[in-house]
Amino acid sequence: MHQEVAFAAVNCWQPGSECKRQYSKVYKWPVLIAYPTHGRGIQYNGPLEAFHMIKFLQNLCKPLVRPNNTDDLIGKHDTVISANINVLPGSYEYAVFYSTALRFLERDPFRDAIFAVLPQKQDLEPSIHLHVWNGTITYDGEWSPESLTAWILKNSQQVTSWVAPTGMKSLTLASFVQPGPTLILFTPKNPLFQRVDYYDMLKEVTYEYYNCANNTHAAKRRELVREERLRGRENYQKLRQRCLNRRINEGKRVVTSVPNIWTNSTFKDICNCVSNEMISKICPEKDASVLTVDPMSPDHLLKTVAEEACREFLLAHRYAPPIFERRVENSLDVTGFACQTNSSLGFVAIDSLRFSHFAEKLGVDLSNSVQKTGVVIVDEKMETHHIMAANLNGTNLRLFIRNFTQNTLSRSLRSRVHLKTKSNHFYPHLDCSRSSHFCVTELATHNFLDTILQPNKVVVVFYYSKQCSFCNGIGYVFLTAAKLLFGVENMVFARIDGDANLLPWEYTMESYPTILFIPANRKSESRAFPKNLQITVPNLIGFILANVEPVLKLKTMWSICCQTKFADEKSKCVASVRMETLTVIDKTLKEWRNSTRKQNVLHKLQVLRHLHLLFAHSPEEVVKIRSYLTKVRD
Repeated sequence: MHQEVAFAAVNCWQPGSECKRQYSKVYKWPVLIAYPTHGRGIQYNGPLEAFHMIKFLQNLCKPLVRPNNTDDLIGKHDTVISANINVLPGSYEYAVFYSTALRFLERDPFRDAIFAVLPQKQDLEPSIHLHVWNGTITYDGEWSPESLTAWILKNSQQVTSWVAPTGMKSLTLASFVQPGPTLILFTPKNPLFQRVDYYDMLKEVTYEYYNCANNTHAAKRRELVREERLRGRENYQKLRQRCLNRRINEGKRVVTSVPNIWTNSTFKDICNCVSNEMISKICPEKDASVLTVDPMSPDHLLKTVAEEACREFLLAHRYAPPIFERRVENSLDVTGFACQTNSSLGFVAIDSLRFSHFAEKLGVDLSNSVQKTGVVIVDEKMETHHIMAANLNGTNLRLFIRNFTQNTLSRSLRSRVHLKTKSNHFYPHLDCSRSSHFCVTELATHNFLDTILQPNKVVVVFYYSKQCSFCNGIGYVFLTAAKLLFGVENMVFARIDGDANLLPWEYTMESYPTILFIPANRKSESRAFPKNLQITVPNLIGFILANVEPVLKLKTMWSICCQTKFADEKSKCVASVRMETLTVIDKTLKEWRNSTRKQNVLHKLQVLRHLHLLFAHSPEEVVKIRSYLTKVRD
């Protein structure tokens, strides 16, 4: 761009400088401002990347276009502002429209909204029209850049648009997701290519979706977008072939080598001369006053435009190659689906090259996709999201929308933890099934249900979040309790990052930290640690003992007694275990009276009797006690 734009840098950090006084309330640096030949500067508010800045400067140099008719632009751009005005020098209307187009680049640096000038008929008044997806609105306000800009922003109606989060805390994406379910298309957006085929496909489907009453404007827009998609693919192939051929031809160079027999063999000076007579034969004289190549001639201008188009084409390929749908087809129809439900879909697109981390958070794997493209529906009110598993094309996208409208899509449980990407920082966890040492199992979505639904196993799950600082302290309490009960058979301690892993509704917690107790057999009767109790080691162990079955409670209490170090505390602990044994014997006797399997119950009573005697007279015989505890069953 150095031939069209002059670049300069100003140090605004110098205290007391003119720049510092003028821009005293700047919140971040650098500030990029482009100054046209006339008028005030236009601030660049896009990404600080070379390719995006090039596109902004190109739009700044040519803020207006002059098509033959508006249909040429409606199929390419989301919003079209057309003006029928006098374009002769000194025209006030043209100056206002030109200034508005320049200022609008501060809000729309990549010109999703296009400003077009149409030839004005002499007998008509100057007019400005805003072409939205379902009609055309005529401007009748004051002719000033401020009023015109405010009118465009107020009346612009887009069924789909590109969303670019700022990278800071903002509600940019929330304003689209919170009103209702939203379909998000992640696809590469190359700023130097005028079209993005998958985004145009999304627009085509969106015009169908919102066309509830056979709106002619929506139907026409859909056809124009479809025609432009086919035309864009064809034009791309032609431009690609022409530019590749140009590179091949430019690459062919004639290399001439004149051998010198004296090289490295003599110190004698050699002088090779060509006579004037030979030069006159090879290079005939021409009149230097006659310019053979006029840079302003039509042929030379066309050649320059073609060269510039190829240069921009090759530069765009350095950023990212374009992606096209393999076959533009439509075997399904979603016309009017927006009126078949109370919560119609919203449609947005996000650049997957710059914002891939948003896709990762939703479990959309773009790293293994050649096209870096994916589709997901986010329903913020229902706290669900649905990932399209099929390859992206027009038919599959319509099928995905139809299934969502008919409520046949299942909730996706995929999240960022399922993706092995460079931005994930997860440490490998120890496999507790292969470890003989104390271990707390780290759960994720894929193994959560398999772990907690194990038959005959009590599972205690600690829900935490990396955003929860209080969870660190509670985690120490949980680990201490788990270590005390490490020797208890059929009791599993596990933890899970509830913020990063999506779980079924019945196992999703509202706050962190939360400790969930899941019984051995009655899995549906899980219980959460009471919110009104302080989470301490005694309270947590008491909570577990209050919810386990009688025999497992006996084993748990004995495991705690075995780890008690002081003699007086150990004697009290053994006494409590002996009392618990009497309680279990009492319940077993009641069971024996009503049981049809009296022999099994009688065997259980005999084992409990031996345990009671051991606890009373020989609590030091740990091996024998463990042997009897192994024999007893609920």
